[in-house]
Amino acid sequence: MTDQTDVPLAFFGANCEAGLRVLTLLQESRQRFLEIQLEAIRRDIKTTHEVGVELANAGDFAALAALPVTFLRNEAEHCTHLMQAWVSLAIHNQTAVVEQMREIGESWQRCQAMSLRQAGDTASMVAPVQDIFEQFRQAMAWNPALNGTGTAASPQRAPVHAG
Repeated sequence: MTDQTDVPLAFFGANCEAGLRVLTLLQESRQRFLEIQLEAIRRDIKTTHEVGVELANAGDFAALAALPVTFLRNEAEHCTHLMQAWVSLAIHNQTAVVEQMREIGESWQRCQAMSLRQAGDTASMVAPVQDIFEQFRQAMAWNPALNGTGTAASPQRAPVHAG
């Protein structure tokens, strides 16, 4: 027989594990996105230096006139690489989210199966439920605001009549 707290703890544990997996995925995605951005910034700096060197070394107007085309080609390549990296990150994230959802579903199925097995054993379910209602009944009897009478519950006494 399993302990009475196994099922609630299993559901709680499954939720905690799912939350940790999602947080880990978000952290990994943010880290990869920052790496992509850092790489893009490094490429921009490199391209800027290359354009400056080409501009300084342009010997005639023909070489100077070719610089905008070269710059646009480099920028197009840079944007293409950046978009490829972002799409790759999006694909990775989508795959990881689907995998997380599958694992979460399996965890919930295991927890539900365990709760159904435990529900089949009526002795394991009655005691905790009875304890909860007993504690609730005691709280209602003790607290005047909860029992609706405005006074603390006390044993009922028969009224005393004179005469």
